[in-house]
Amino acid sequence: MDDRCQLLGPFALVVQGAMGGLAVLSLVYKRYKEEPRRPVIVWAFDVSKQVLGASGIHVMNLFLAILSSNKEEDAPTNPCHWYFLNILLDTTIGVPMLWFFLSMISKAVQGLNIPGTRSGDYGTPPQFNWFMRQAIMYFLGLSCMKFTVYVMLIVMPFWDDLAGFLLSWTKGRQRTEVSFVMLVFPLIMNMIQYYLVDSIIKSHDKKQIFRRTEPLHSDDDLSATGGISRFQDEPVDDDAILVDAASERER
Repeated sequence: MDDRCQLLGPFALVVQGAMGGLAVLSLVYKRYKEEPRRPVIVWAFDVSKQVLGASGIHVMNLFLAILSSNKEEDAPTNPCHWYFLNILLDTTIGVPMLWFFLSMISKAVQGLNIPGTRSGDYGTPPQFNWFMRQAIMYFLGLSCMKFTVYVMLIVMPFWDDLAGFLLSWTKGRQRTEVSFVMLVFPLIMNMIQYYLVDSIIKSHDKKQIFRRTEPLHSDDDLSATGGISRFQDEPVDDDAILVDAASERER
């Protein structure tokens, strides 16, 4: 009987689904604590890039773990070891790697004067095609990072021994190993990674972040704001408005 970790068994699939749901909830909580908060659509676009990218990398990790565990030489013999190592490296040294690759890709694309490629800026109102361009750039950066991590694992076989040592406490307890490797450890590390990566990919131009998703249409409203749309979530000073109105009546 094969007592190795099964990444695609029924229990593993349930665990993976639970991890995905909890990861999304952590992003919702992060926005709740955010000050100032991004408009919902801007936040949703930023988060969607990470969710789509994480889904793709998750599939890659599963595929590489199963593929590598079937090799006879120079590869981890336990797919859970390989998956654990990928999560460990992706969420630690992988973050600065991702920042580097995204910076290079962004400079290259912006040099071509393609609109909608500045990370976190989706236009006013936000445009889905700008989001898709940035999502493709983000996934390309993730793929470069993933390839670099994969090469590191292949050329440095001692990583398997390290994983075996760190996971030795789960030996003989397959469900415990799967739960830790596929849920507990990735959830903790991904929450940290999402926070760090969000700081990298979001726009830091508050005027672009908080601009209204739709411009004002009324001529009176435009004249009242000097012909410029108000910023979304911009605080309004009611006392100042009353003072201005009183001044107009005195005139």
